[in-house]
Amino acid sequence: MKWKNRKRSIKEKLLSVVLFPTLMLSLLTVIIGVSLIYAFYANSIHDELAATTKMMLNCLELTVRGDYMYIDGMLIKGDINITDSTMLYRIKEETDIDTTIFWKDERILTTMESESGVSAVGTKANPNVKKAVLVNGEEYFSKNVMVLGQKYIGYYTPLENSSHEVVGMIFAGKKKNRVYLEIGRLIMWFVIFSGVAVAIATFLCKKYSNKMVLDIATINQYLKSISEGDLGVSLDGRIEERRDEIGEIGTYATRMRRNLQELIEMDPLTALFNRRSCNHKLLSLMKKEAVFTVVMCDIDWFKKINDNYGHDAGDYVLKEISAILRNSVENYGFASRWGGEEFLLVYNLPGGQTLTEVEDIQRKIREFPFSYEEKELKITMTFGVEERGEETSYEQIIREADNKLYIGKNSGRDQIII
Repeated sequence: MKWKNRKRSIKEKLLSVVLFPTLMLSLLTVIIGVSLIYAFYANSIHDELAATTKMMLNCLELTVRGDYMYIDGMLIKGDINITDSTMLYRIKEETDIDTTIFWKDERILTTMESESGVSAVGTKANPNVKKAVLVNGEEYFSKNVMVLGQKYIGYYTPLENSSHEVVGMIFAGKKKNRVYLEIGRLIMWFVIFSGVAVAIATFLCKKYSNKMVLDIATINQYLKSISEGDLGVSLDGRIEERRDEIGEIGTYATRMRRNLQELIEMDPLTALFNRRSCNHKLLSLMKKEAVFTVVMCDIDWFKKINDNYGHDAGDYVLKEISAILRNSVENYGFASRWGGEEFLLVYNLPGGQTLTEVEDIQRKIREFPFSYEEKELKITMTFGVEERGEETSYEQIIREADNKLYIGKNSGRDQIII
């Protein structure tokens, strides 16, 4: 114990010899580091909020066709009522970002609330926001958004109809006090780390500072790529291996990218690819001139299941069917939920081999013990199969498979039309 105490005493004496230059370097490192972290975090908040509004806009535009209308308190797109806050609350749950959909300058869907829990639905946007977004059709970023006594940092994106008329806005924001708390926490840990660095040689302090700046720049580029819509980008693995705040930022950034990708590409109920992702994958196969076969399939008499047993029973059937389809196609291609109870399977196989797989699916569904609340359900499916031709677009292949499905549905169901 005395030797250890004496050893620490020697370190203290050595420290006194290099204290001033090391302290100056550490102070300079703190000043530069804090500035970089603040600038990085401010830019990342801007990029994260912008990416969130773009993601929401893409979800609305690509999921439902048609123009927006607001009738009797309902937000309509085309002929479908999209007055549903599910996506907004899922974003808040996953990213702690509050979101809002405006009709004109009025909040009609939002996760924003006062401290007492009063919803901000029905409140109006700031006149400056209204002028920039609704009048000028510009995106708008503000570090001082006041809603029901709460301060936010927020980003607004115009909501346009096909005529380019701006009919509303999409907003994403974070509470200002939470943002500053996160920045403060990062700065606090950085200052503590810099204090420890005073006990280390000047060369090591400088070397670590250079590495830290490089890692911050790497994360900044990563977030920039995400904000520009590149959700396939990956972060250097060494960033997330860091055991400090920079590593945490890298982990959170990767998690945000993964969550955004799932929101955009996957159907939340069935865990299959959604229609948009399916189209992208088919386009990629066409560019590669790959051999593939499309299978359009539909659950027979699905409406009766919902009517007789309720929508929870319908969701149960959709999930079980999706698992069977996914297991069938996972070694050969992919499965997607095309809409409602309709699915589209893509096999990287010629038509004959695909038919064998589809027959196996049909048999498994017939034999599967579907049971909901102790009631046995008899489920069958009808399939339309179309192999890719030489000079055929993937849209035409889908239409042909859909036509065959239609023939099967009108000639008895529970069959495969090739």
